Amino acid sequence: MMARRPDPNEELADLVQGEQTDEVRSLEDAIAVQALGDTGERFDALQRRSLTAWVAAFGSVQGDPSDAGLLRRILGTIRAAIRRLLGPLAPRAQRALDARLTEAVNLGARQHAAYATAAGRRRMRPFPARPSLSLRNTTARIADAVTDRRDRALALLHPRIANRWTRVAAGIGTARSALTAVRSHITWTVGQAVNEGLLAGIRALGARKLWVSERDACVSCAAYAGLVVEVDDDFPGGLSWDPQQRGRTEPLAAPPLHPHCRCRTVAWKDSWAGDGVPSLPQALRREARRSIARGWSLPTESGAARIRAARELLRTGASLPKSVEEFARLSVLAGRFQERTVPTGP
Repeated sequence: MMARRPDPNEELADLVQGEQTDEVRSLEDAIAVQALGDTGERFDALQRRSLTAWVAAFGSVQGDPSDAGLLRRILGTIRAAIRRLLGPLAPRAQRALDARLTEAVNLGARQHAAYATAAGRRRMRPFPARPSLSLRNTTARIADAVTDRRDRALALLHPRIANRWTRVAAGIGTARSALTAVRSHITWTVGQAVNEGLLAGIRALGARKLWVSERDACVSCAAYAGLVVEVDDDFPGGLSWDPQQRGRTEPLAAPPLHPHCRCRTVAWKDSWAGDGVPSLPQALRREARRSIARGWSLPTESGAARIRAARELLRTGASLPKSVEEFARLSVLAGRFQERTVPTGP
């Protein structure tokens, strides 16, 4: 029996969606560790201390804070702790991002060279790239995210509002959400930086740009998978397999499309297509349709959105194997997919 010949599209997809995406995640994680430090553990400790103080003062979690002066002192202590925890967070996070921004852009440049070498079967060298002024300005906006969460939390922790423990916990939780906002901003900024490096390489190569979504991409990112435009043109805005999510974004030069998006652009030349096999853009579009039909997604994505997307796919023509289309059809009729899992391979 003859051995199966490697599919060049699978190899390229594995490189971009697997190895290179993992490299980007590792950089995001390293920046997040520097930015957040032990702030999460300190918020956990604040929650525990605050609960202990509440029970000691008012008898139980459900206790009625009849002593207004004692309530004000407890809330004042919590508000002061939140200011101490969040005060240094924004400048520390901005320093961590600024310190690694050039590294992120050049990671994109190196990844372009590795991908273009594999796609064109000719060795490519990385094109040195520098962060744009727009990217530098993006890092500075991390302070706005932290300030917003802090101010909302302090407003919730006013004695007229936080007169039950559940409301106090909600106020602390709102302050703690600044950590999630910082992590999200890091992912967004690193994604922009990597794509700046990729675009610099694409432009220097004289190629067009190809949108590569993640394998478990959301219904909007999946609609961009395999789309090819000229390097200086924008991708259209507002695409989505879910009709209810269309038209919500302006045209954009490159990903990310939304927070936590790890889509990217890569170079594409029609001369790279192999004889007798679909091109990489065609393969990516097919895999994106298959992911919609199978309901592949992360647990954070709405199941209803995935069902609407599958219904739209079937309506417009999925062009997939009958068994896959039948699975999608039965799932749409049932209103849910039998299992919602992240794909492990192309």
